[in-house]
Amino acid sequence: MASGVARVERGGDDDERDDSDARATATATTPMAATMEADAAAAVERLTSRIDALRVALRARDDRYEAEIAPGGRSCKAAIESDPEWRAEYEELKRLEREAAGSPRDGCCAFYVSRKRRFCISRARDGGTMCTLHKPFEGVDAVTPSVVEAVLEREAWRRVVVTPAADGSNGADGASSSNSAARRRKTNVNRRMKRMTNPLAVQFQTPKVLDDAYWSRAYQGEHLSAPLLVDVGTAKGGFIKALASDCAEDCTTAKSGVVYNLLGVEIFDILVDAANAWVKENASTLKRRAHFVGCNANVSLTALNMPNVRAICIQFPDPWSNKPNRRVVTPKFVDDLAAILPSGGEIYCCSDVRALAEEMYDVVSQNKHFVLDERTYERVGEMPDKPNLEPVPEFDAAHQYKWIKNTHVRTDNEDDEDKDKDVPRRWLNANPYAAYTERDIVCEGKWRPVYRCAMIRI
Repeated sequence: MASGVARVERGGDDDERDDSDARATATATTPMAATMEADAAAAVERLTSRIDALRVALRARDDRYEAEIAPGGRSCKAAIESDPEWRAEYEELKRLEREAAGSPRDGCCAFYVSRKRRFCISRARDGGTMCTLHKPFEGVDAVTPSVVEAVLEREAWRRVVVTPAADGSNGADGASSSNSAARRRKTNVNRRMKRMTNPLAVQFQTPKVLDDAYWSRAYQGEHLSAPLLVDVGTAKGGFIKALASDCAEDCTTAKSGVVYNLLGVEIFDILVDAANAWVKENASTLKRRAHFVGCNANVSLTALNMPNVRAICIQFPDPWSNKPNRRVVTPKFVDDLAAILPSGGEIYCCSDVRALAEEMYDVVSQNKHFVLDERTYERVGEMPDKPNLEPVPEFDAAHQYKWIKNTHVRTDNEDDEDKDKDVPRRWLNANPYAAYTERDIVCEGKWRPVYRCAMIRI
């Protein structure tokens, strides 16, 4: 008994020694940590002071240049380059401003915006370290002003909207897009769309029928044998334009050497005319053959008689949160997809509205003709359970709505006792075609997650 008490007492002594050792260690390290913090603060103060001094000096040079050398004018980059001392101060300032910016936040684009003296505030694109607009700079050691100017100029060229001909020519056969003449046409096509187009309107209920002669004119006949990628609801055609230009080789590499013909399908005719005018104007520089057709995909998909369809993309369709009968992806629409796609044909769906993405996932996966494209999931990777995003995407004004489920869609847990159980769904980590839409750029700027899935025809 005595020995037991002795052991307990020794144990208490050991605990006290451990606590005293911990306190001693903390006491010993605290001065060191305080010294490091003080050194860091002093370094920041020196950096800030030097930056302020350089700005004052450069401002004085600007004033002297504008008063003595170029009265009435303004200083410019050429004037800075012509003066070695001026250029040295300017370059030192830019270097120190970059140092003061530190490093980008987690999940943020890693591109440093020199003019704003900070990193780009957009979310890094899915599967990358920079946002979509700055993707060309990934892996570039020296981002010079000339390189930045060239990339931004190229991006602006692809996003420009070309005004179509006065007769509404769509660039394929000289005929106007369907229903264009019957309705008041939108003229400010460079602005964003403010309203969703009702696909149940009477003017969109007549199927658009196209024949082999039409497609031969659209893709120069001898190229019809190439696999066709169709973007349903292409809007201004940003995805097709990207695949036809800068992203062409990336897509071919991602899809193991496949070279697609490209087709955009859009219900709003004026956008189709403008996109075809853009293709016609830039035909000599495009890397892939592209074309656009105006119609209601839910009504005309099978009537279009599209040649050699191999991939269909439905990206960011109108959510119609309280009108499920107007949504694009329905059981009947997926049956039509199964009718035009051969075995091995691909479907890719995505949306930043999670309820809509889940509904599209369920509709396609419940069709007996489609299964998850495991090869694509393995190649691209899957979105983590909790994406590293700012705490705003699910709570901004655009996502505050009452969602009405489509009664024709069955969820996998309807027969379970636990009705609130989440249905396990697998989302892709990035676009499998190595390209992007205009909406991808918006989602990166607003830090909204994009839910993507890929299915394959069996």
